[in-house]
Amino acid sequence: MGNKLFCFYSANPNEELFSLTPLDNEISNSLKNSIGKFSCLHGAILPRCLFSIESDFVERNPDLVREYTEGDTFNPETEIELFTNDKAGKSGRARWYVANKEVITTGFEHLNRWEVIVSSANAGGQKRSNQIAIVDNHSVFGRSRVALKTFATEQEAKNFFKYATSEIIRFAFLLTDESLTSLAKKVPDLLDYSDTNGVIDYNCDVNAQLYELFSIKN
Repeated sequence: MGNKLFCFYSANPNEELFSLTPLDNEISNSLKNSIGKFSCLHGAILPRCLFSIESDFVERNPDLVREYTEGDTFNPETEIELFTNDKAGKSGRARWYVANKEVITTGFEHLNRWEVIVSSANAGGQKRSNQIAIVDNHSVFGRSRVALKTFATEQEAKNFFKYATSEIIRFAFLLTDESLTSLAKKVPDLLDYSDTNGVIDYNCDVNAQLYELFSIKN
């Protein structure tokens, strides 16, 4: 930093990731304190096998799905929108399909909830975009995606999306390695993402509010 010399002391991090940028430690400690005050997002993350849709589901069951394009119609009483790979392996590409609800054998309690999902291959965004997205309460997904949280309402999902894509939370995702077993262990979970949460006004500058909430200098 120019002609300035900074010296830092850090205790043995044990199993914690050690930041190569010591100035980041202050932010990490602030996030840790906030996790103690609220909760940790890692505990809310749902398993990849939530709906038991394997990566080769479409390959094995072409007669059970039809491709879906935005604007197509389907019967929400008997059918679901399915976001999964067209084939297993690295050559597979995530696509939207329509399938009968009967293909779902697990995760029924989340079937009618709004979900915020990320790519399971790069969930924390370390190497490339985590492809974070909101899916509606008629949609399910395969193992190529993992749900960070599910919500009863669209507005809660939209508010959480703003939270998860804010500057400080995107940084917090990078503080752990890219494996799902450590995903979001440095990310505070504010728990209540409704408009009446009393902590964050999602209609205002979310970044500025989070810096203040977590006592981090912008």
